[in-house]
Amino acid sequence: MIKKRLMGLVMLFLLILLASCKPEDNGGDRQIKDMANRTVQIPEKVTKVFSLLPSGTMFVYTIDPELLIGTNYQFNNNERAFILEKYHDLQVYGQSTKINWEAVIAAKPDIIIAYSDINVAQKANAEEVEETTGIPVVMVDGRLEKAPEAYRFLGTIFDLKSKAEMLATYAEEALDYAADLKATMDEVSLYYGDGALSLSTAPVGSPHAEIFELIGAKNVVNTSVGVENRVDITAEQIIAWNPDVVILNGEPKGDLTPAQAVAEFKLEYETLNAVNNDSVYAIPNYPYSWIDRPQSTNRLIGIYWLASILYPSSNINIKEEAQVFYELFYHWDLTETEISLLLGE
Repeated sequence: MIKKRLMGLVMLFLLILLASCKPEDNGGDRQIKDMANRTVQIPEKVTKVFSLLPSGTMFVYTIDPELLIGTNYQFNNNERAFILEKYHDLQVYGQSTKINWEAVIAAKPDIIIAYSDINVAQKANAEEVEETTGIPVVMVDGRLEKAPEAYRFLGTIFDLKSKAEMLATYAEEALDYAADLKATMDEVSLYYGDGALSLSTAPVGSPHAEIFELIGAKNVVNTSVGVENRVDITAEQIIAWNPDVVILNGEPKGDLTPAQAVAEFKLEYETLNAVNNDSVYAIPNYPYSWIDRPQSTNRLIGIYWLASILYPSSNINIKEEAQVFYELFYHWDLTETEISLLLGE
């Protein structure tokens, strides 16, 4: 099954490559419209890229890691275990409001990627960065549902249409699968916990909760979004919601693994249905979480993982799906041991 799917995508890659062959043109600039409908002047040949956020860095990595001038933070050992060794020690430039702009400018990227929701504030930020640095800023829609379009857009920018089309096709298949589940499966209530005590979460309407809405899960946290679209809740609220399923991310910055978060949660909430039914799960988290953090296409494999735990009748072989995903997106051939580690077996 794995080889069949990969061979199909490889054939697609070759067909597009043959159809798009043309003489190389490295000269001059070109004018494009980015995904925010902004007119941006960029080099004809883009070979060096910086992203304002880890979500965009991860997105570019899936297309071609050679494009990256650096990353936003230092990879930890667990992340390095699933990232090609060549990129373990990329230059760290920071992220968001804590970027070393002097170092970025000195590195001379051809473009800067702003991969996020498209809104007035993000547009203003892109314009400010572009004006301050003199480097073109290209806005890319970071919503998961826009992943196919985003891949095809950047495939054109990077002149890597064939690789981008393979990733876009996978994204389309995953999103279509999620839509089918939402239309046909009974709703299952879910709580997503993040942070040291698993009391930080993403409510309905938050970009961090997008995957739950796409797949048709009932997010029990239906309150106003907080700072950065997250909210902190209380233990009493979790007990009152009594979700069918709980998924936990842990706290990567505090070295609290998802598995450790699950163990602590089960001790704290012994009366919950999810605990008594053995439905508290550690979110696979390497090199990036399958659900959130960052908000990028790492979440595509999360669609299949969620399906496997929310809807057992879906009969997803998550191990095979993980192998397909990691090879296509992370350029990584998963071993059985690595799969077991990811799935907490």
